[in-house]
Amino acid sequence: MTAEFGVFFLVLALVVSLLQSTYFLPIVAMQQMLARVMRPAAYLQNLCIALALAVLIVLRLNSDFSVENVVAHSNLSLPTLYKVAGTWGNHEGSMLLWVFVLSLFGALLPSSKLQNYTLAAQSALCAGFLSFILFTSNPFARRFPPTIDGEALNPMLQDMALSIHPPLLYLGYVGFSIVFSLAVASLILGKADREFAQLVHPWIMASWSALTIGIGLGSWWAYRELGWGGWWFWDPVENASLLPWLSATALFHSNIVLKKRGQFAHWVLLLAIITFGLSLLGTFLVRSGAITSVHSFASDPKRGIFILVYMLVSIGGALFLYSIRSHKITNEGDEQIVPTSREGLIIINNLFILTACSAVLLGTLYPMFAEIFGGEKLTVGAPYFEATFAPLMAIPLIFAAVTPFVTWKVSSLKLALRSMLPALLAVIATAILLVAIGGIGEKTISAIAGFGLVAWLTVGSVSWLLRAGKKRAKYAVFLGHIGAAVFVAGVVASSLYNSETQGLLMVGDKLNIVGYSVKYDGISDEKGENFTAKRANLVVANQAGEEIVRLFPEYRTYAIRGSSTSETAIYSTFAGDLYSASGETSAEGKTPIRLYYKPMIYLIWLGFVLVCSSGIVSLARINYKKTGQKI
Repeated sequence: MTAEFGVFFLVLALVVSLLQSTYFLPIVAMQQMLARVMRPAAYLQNLCIALALAVLIVLRLNSDFSVENVVAHSNLSLPTLYKVAGTWGNHEGSMLLWVFVLSLFGALLPSSKLQNYTLAAQSALCAGFLSFILFTSNPFARRFPPTIDGEALNPMLQDMALSIHPPLLYLGYVGFSIVFSLAVASLILGKADREFAQLVHPWIMASWSALTIGIGLGSWWAYRELGWGGWWFWDPVENASLLPWLSATALFHSNIVLKKRGQFAHWVLLLAIITFGLSLLGTFLVRSGAITSVHSFASDPKRGIFILVYMLVSIGGALFLYSIRSHKITNEGDEQIVPTSREGLIIINNLFILTACSAVLLGTLYPMFAEIFGGEKLTVGAPYFEATFAPLMAIPLIFAAVTPFVTWKVSSLKLALRSMLPALLAVIATAILLVAIGGIGEKTISAIAGFGLVAWLTVGSVSWLLRAGKKRAKYAVFLGHIGAAVFVAGVVASSLYNSETQGLLMVGDKLNIVGYSVKYDGISDEKGENFTAKRANLVVANQAGEEIVRLFPEYRTYAIRGSSTSETAIYSTFAGDLYSASGETSAEGKTPIRLYYKPMIYLIWLGFVLVCSSGIVSLARINYKKTGQKI
């Protein structure tokens, strides 16, 4: 009966969410009655979904093979960690986690005048997803007759990073639902001022921070697990997480202006709707079968149509509400925005960020539409994204170093640029150094552009930090901007100066790469909890022939699924990573070995951590007792 308890809790949560949603009905008596129970109902809704999620975890821990979800994504030999983490490593379980986070954010909403309409909007979203789960994606569906063992979790998902990557992504994706619901409530009541910005700010920063570190963990997993030495492949599902992150970056910068100056209210409301809309788009892409990806959870067109209709109704309805109610929202004061003021530079930056977001969106969706309307299968690869996204995002990073030096309302850009003189000198020194090292060529020009941007942003950010005095926000701003500089440095170094080599090696054969000599010293058989592996023994020596380290990349075979994966081995130093991967050994005893050298690639993930830290520091500064009291 355990599985039926899960269904019961989901049905009860659906009933509660539908009840809360009726607060939108313009019946005064009903609204007055519901107002007393909206918050307790939010707690009950979240409790029911939490219990349903707990039931699914228990079913997986008990290996209950009378449940379809357990049969399809678990087995007796699966390690306990992945029995739990595998709960959200499949379509049905991930949707249950999604709706749990959705209800959790509603339960955590602080009291305010926007509370009831916000909870009504949040519950309407929850009702839609609960209906989707119960009618198309029931994680508690029974299998008759039960099986003795299951089919196991996808081997590529059996990784520590993938255990925490999806929950963090969902905290980001779904976190923007509460920002969306607050925007809907604000439009209904016709008020979006500084107090509204103060109320919505922690939700934006918490969601943006979670999405940042979630994307970072995903890229780290791809680098370690896929065996090709890359950290970002412009995969459609990777892009689906990048899109809401970009629009959310524009959103929180606009919200800062609303908090400080009482302006950009319309921008904030529109971006709140767009950001959550892009989150829903990512859900559609992963589960519709519209695109092919290693990240895809499902390929059922019926499920995709359900999510598409859900997205059109919720986001289309919110945009319609915006079109008829936004005129009620007024900015505080009628001052014209000066382009060289801080708010002026922020709006310019936002335009470039949103243009970059549009370029990624176009490249992601174009192949799908080309196939639908023309019947032609197309692929938009890395060259398109690198040619469009990188230049567009470079401009906001250039302005990011200047903007903190500029004052609100009215400012002299000349004074700000004068303050940037040390940064300009750093750029010139960087260019001279790179030319001296590499001469003048295409790679050097690219390096000057990349590392010049790093020097500009780094020195500009440090200069501003030293001059910022006792400004409370300085550390959050500094961490965000310096994190972006560190990230760019990692991308440029690992992209321009990487090396790779590969070969079919017999015992005793060697490969040379960037000062390392790597000898293949044979292979051994290893056995894990649910796999067998051929472990290659690679002896890494320096140019003098002295052994430095041994690397043991594995070629794993999972018997139940009949699939294989490569488990990489990486030697990390301050200078960079020596990355190794092995394949299946042939009958002749030859083993395919791939080696990559990725200089300074760790800076990419350090950048993610620093950028995420800026959001955490911003959250730590908030006086939560005052948040929402005036609105």
